[in-house]
Amino acid sequence: MRWRSWILNLSLFLLLGGILPSFGPAAELVDRIIAYVNDDIITLSELNERTNALVAARQKNPFLREQELSLEEMRHTMLNRLIDERLASQEISRLKISVSEEEVDETIARIMKENHLSRESLEAELRKEDRTITDLRQQIKEGLEQRKLVSREVQSKTVITDEMVEAYYQDHIYEFEKQERWRIQDIYLPYYSDDTPEERARLRDLAQQILERVRAGVDFGLLAKNYSQGPGAEAGGDMGYFAPGELEPVLEAAVENLKAGEVSPDIETTRGIHIIKVTEVDRSPPKALDEVRESIRNLLYKREVEFRYREWLSSLRERSYVKIVDETDQQTQKR
Repeated sequence: MRWRSWILNLSLFLLLGGILPSFGPAAELVDRIIAYVNDDIITLSELNERTNALVAARQKNPFLREQELSLEEMRHTMLNRLIDERLASQEISRLKISVSEEEVDETIARIMKENHLSRESLEAELRKEDRTITDLRQQIKEGLEQRKLVSREVQSKTVITDEMVEAYYQDHIYEFEKQERWRIQDIYLPYYSDDTPEERARLRDLAQQILERVRAGVDFGLLAKNYSQGPGAEAGGDMGYFAPGELEPVLEAAVENLKAGEVSPDIETTRGIHIIKVTEVDRSPPKALDEVRESIRNLLYKREVEFRYREWLSSLRERSYVKIVDETDQQTQKR
């Protein structure tokens, strides 16, 4: 549901914590400290819980499944995320950033309103994840605190100028071009399931003869009326307009670089043979800068905030005492 994803984006790094339960044998292991973050610690059980949550999320999400990450890489990622969270939490305390109960109430009310949830249905959804409204309130509180931290340390210092917007527009003008379309005529010679190899060979010969006549200047529409057995044959093979993604891939590959008036070679598919003429290429001019100015500004602002936040975290980490305890030999290393 949308409310779940909304909650997960309350901050830049509250991604998986507390969302999914731990599973597997991790709970049976003897707990120990695996990292020191100034005067705070991170335990093995915390890392196992986060790693298990990431594993579970990857199993459910096809996009995450496509990422090739080993268990060791996932543990490394989650440990560093835990360290960043500890550092941010310490800064929240140092700066006396707070979130009121009213702010949490307003956020929960917004979640319920935007997703058409009653209090009862919200609690029912939480129970499916073995969570309570108290758990949700705590997560929202932490997320809002982190948003305030980001706003204070990063967002308030981030400015996107008109020059930056205009430079992006010029460098990415292709992103703002309206999708081109081709108007095509098609001569279609179909295969049938009971065709013999000899019959299919004769059809290929016919396609070559038609193509030669087209190249010799014979009207394409007339040939389509005489030979095509596809839709639009009576209209000279006119098939109307097609945008990228609407044609069979092999046909689109054959016509995407043709100019108006040009004809494809004969194109053999599993269902038959096509000869295609592009009669028009509709390329609308790109959207004007004023039409996309705010969307570009928002995109650049988000990118800049994320970049500066990572820089700020890196700087904070350099100024802090962070010690990771090696899991095999208990030796420590300073990061």
